[in-house]
Amino acid sequence: MKKIILTSLVFFALLMSFTSCYRVSPNGDQESVLIYKPFFFGHGGVDTTAIPSGTTWCWPTTDHMEFTITPITYTEEFVNLIPSDNTPVSFAVYLKLQIRKGMSPLLFKNFGEKWYENSLKPTFRTMVRDKACPYKMFDLASKREISSAVEVQLDSAISDYVNKIGLPVNVLKVSVGAITPPDQVLTETKNTAAQNQSILTQDARAKAETSRKQAEINKAIADRAYKETMNMTVEQYLSLRHLEIEKEKVELIKDNKNISIIFGNANPVFPVK
Repeated sequence: MKKIILTSLVFFALLMSFTSCYRVSPNGDQESVLIYKPFFFGHGGVDTTAIPSGTTWCWPTTDHMEFTITPITYTEEFVNLIPSDNTPVSFAVYLKLQIRKGMSPLLFKNFGEKWYENSLKPTFRTMVRDKACPYKMFDLASKREISSAVEVQLDSAISDYVNKIGLPVNVLKVSVGAITPPDQVLTETKNTAAQNQSILTQDARAKAETSRKQAEINKAIADRAYKETMNMTVEQYLSLRHLEIEKEKVELIKDNKNISIIFGNANPVFPVK
């Protein structure tokens, strides 16, 4: 009787186990890692075979973890980083990584679920500071060739570090965002640029005035030479110039219809058609 009861209990326990099985269905961009936690039989631990997209049935004592195997970009913000000239700058650095296909079990076993935060992030931030701090603020902010050089150095350094610790991910790209100084520095820079532009404008205006003055002097000299060459009195020359001005008026508006012009101070008004 006891044997029958024990057999029934075992059968019932097995039946409950089978009916309690659940399925693991990672998305197309994911892999699932199975973690065995048996109550009675077998060994616990991480299954070394990754579960790709699809459906896999698991015992109720088996846990699972999903990992995205498509590229992911991690953003690190740096606020008021102090470069070599002690003028703080702020910027962001973007690190694009991809877990190697089929390697998510090894990643989870050796580095855990928060592998980036625990094993990569602190070192990467230190590398950024080390590569950026030797430069001056304006060089970092205004010279693209410098930020490009920092990107190349960071890419090489973080790739070497990933290989050194055996992290099963690929480093795809390192990008440095726009580097900006504090607002007060930007304001001072804008003010300085405005002052420099004002100086340039004033210099241009002064040169224009000097040029106009010289042109007037040259014109006066030419008028005087013409008057003397033609043996004209001042009144005769002024009368000639008056006629030339009236001619210029006509030439100016001759193509415009329905415009009236005045010749001299006392002459009548003539419509131009």
